[in-house]
Amino acid sequence: MVSNGLKGNDLSDAKFGTSGPSATTKDMNDVLSRDLNRSTTIVIIGVLLVLFFIIRSFWTPVFITASLLGSYYAAMFIINYIFIDLQGLEGISSFVPFFSFIIIVALGVDYSIFLMMRFKEYPHMSQKEAIVTASRHIGGVIIAAVIILGGTFATLMPSGIILLSELAIAVITGLIVLCFVLLPLFLPAMIALPDTLVNLFSRKKKADLNLEEKVI
Repeated sequence: MVSNGLKGNDLSDAKFGTSGPSATTKDMNDVLSRDLNRSTTIVIIGVLLVLFFIIRSFWTPVFITASLLGSYYAAMFIINYIFIDLQGLEGISSFVPFFSFIIIVALGVDYSIFLMMRFKEYPHMSQKEAIVTASRHIGGVIIAAVIILGGTFATLMPSGIILLSELAIAVITGLIVLCFVLLPLFLPAMIALPDTLVNLFSRKKKADLNLEEKVI
């Protein structure tokens, strides 16, 4: 409206802008979105490099990073459903995605390293057996850590501040998905996948040889 109103008069070349709560909120959202995208890229690259150095493998760090991202996006889906679909809010706070991503990834990568360090203690086993044994032995420690941390973040909810409630639920749900779904199911399945494919290929080759012998 200002642009159209200035056309054809002495102020047609004047610079103009907007101010007030709406403009400030938009600028803050733009900054946070840009920072989140930049931080996501930096954190993912940093986590991958650290995991490459610690685990000395290629695919396992990729699978761990995928599980961390999966838990984060699951948390975002859940808080959107709770606060927007169920409670009818117009949206979640712009600060929640940024801080919940940092917290979920930082804590999740610690739990993943705990699991992989125990996994490396069984070099005499196949990868499938080693990851199952490691999950069985270290799982209780990770579950206890998630419960304690989840209880800590749950103390933010009675404050009545929407921002803190959204952040608490995001972190709690992200860690629950990571601890009870992705680390015990997704990660072992991905690590055991090469051995499974090799076994399937060997069985198929053996079956083809037996069939060929019968035909001869």
